Amino acid sequence: MGGPAPHLRRVDFAMKTGIFVARLAVAAGLGLGSAAASAEEAEGAPKGFWERETLTGDWGGLRTDLAEKGVKVNAAYTAEMLGNASGGIKRRAVGNALLQVDVDADLEQAVGWKGGAFHVTGLHIQGRQLSANFIGNLIPVRDIEAAPSTRLFSLWLQQSVLDDKVSLRFGQLPMQEEFFNSVVATNLINSAFGWPPAFAANLPSGGGGYPLSNLGTRLKVQATEDLAVQAGVFTGNVAPGTNVGNDAQKRNRSGIDYTVDEAPMWMFESQYGLNQAKGAAGLPTMFKLGGWYYNGRATDQRYDIAGVSLGSNAAGAAKTHRGNWAIYGIYDGMLYKEAGTEDLGLSAFLRVTGLPDDRNQMPLYVDTGLSYKGPLEGRDDDVVAVGFAFGAMSSSLAARDADARRFGTATAPDHDYEAAVELTYRYQVTPWMTLVPDAQYVIHPGGTTTLPENSRKTIPDATVLGLRTVFKL
Repeated sequence: MGGPAPHLRRVDFAMKTGIFVARLAVAAGLGLGSAAASAEEAEGAPKGFWERETLTGDWGGLRTDLAEKGVKVNAAYTAEMLGNASGGIKRRAVGNALLQVDVDADLEQAVGWKGGAFHVTGLHIQGRQLSANFIGNLIPVRDIEAAPSTRLFSLWLQQSVLDDKVSLRFGQLPMQEEFFNSVVATNLINSAFGWPPAFAANLPSGGGGYPLSNLGTRLKVQATEDLAVQAGVFTGNVAPGTNVGNDAQKRNRSGIDYTVDEAPMWMFESQYGLNQAKGAAGLPTMFKLGGWYYNGRATDQRYDIAGVSLGSNAAGAAKTHRGNWAIYGIYDGMLYKEAGTEDLGLSAFLRVTGLPDDRNQMPLYVDTGLSYKGPLEGRDDDVVAVGFAFGAMSSSLAARDADARRFGTATAPDHDYEAAVELTYRYQVTPWMTLVPDAQYVIHPGGTTTLPENSRKTIPDATVLGLRTVFKL
């Protein structure tokens, strides 16, 4: 019998690196954990290694001392292996990893600044990108997938007044953490269920979604117990310019390449939440309605400045439009709660956004899903979730494809849509360790686009399987 097929023998260096780093992190964590456990035992701490909230423990009491002074330090290490078992550009397995460190300070407790707060997040990203290199889809299959780098993700100050009913936050703000988010959707790990692909595909440099973020200011007002409104203004392009591959992440590798002379982007969101307080009798439900406006120029999807189709070899520079905008709506809520529990049961989400068709390659986006916390007896911290994401491509872009075939400049079919289905299970091994097996199916990668080496054959649908491990450090 012959050996494995060549493509099965090729294991990415990124996967080897990811596995090695994951093992190293576990080994280091066990070492740190043992040291911290000894210190905690000496101080009479009741929780043992397997029961405590973090892998590295209380650092001999340092974590508790910092918290008493208003400073909280949190870190998480996410390591995973995944691959496209079928479909995509090439079948391949890769390894990804993300180290995220967060520091939060209550400035009133720390230095006496009433209503003040400080936050900073740093990222260290490792591994190879499966979607960008081997699937060819617009919607990355992982929320941590990005170009390897060590970067600043967020850095902001906040001032709250009127018993925290009004807050002003300013600095380096990831828009995806401020707007268009769903608590239920965070149980899924496809990137679609975070910063929406309709924003990432249409905004300059992908907008303020992971791993990039904008300089900006956000004002939030809790008008009533149920109603809140917030608005913000941000730098419209987080990584202006061009480079090989037109990769915005590589134009701003450190996250601190600030540019303030770009056209701004304005965002608004209203939030109406029912039964949000802990212990509320009814089912928690949240409705959001929002949108944004970008002051810069947006490229037309079909015509040049003279009205000639961009599918023709006679086309010149693309026509541009003044401004771009989007509106969106979100439902996020619990459908069923098990009797006598606080949060065990079935929850759902639905997010919809629309943009102008003539200047956006993905003008319509919808995602939805279900999650169930505590699906098995005795597994109250586990979560099973299923999600579906759908992005419709511009009819103007499809018309340009048809023009290109008519003029003989291309043979590709019309762009139509890209979709993804995901099933995942979060298995809580210990309070500080979670295993996440995950399966996804990507439909029409690239919105129906062709293979790099064959302009007549579209990229086939892809099946993606993976296993993630998350350590709370």
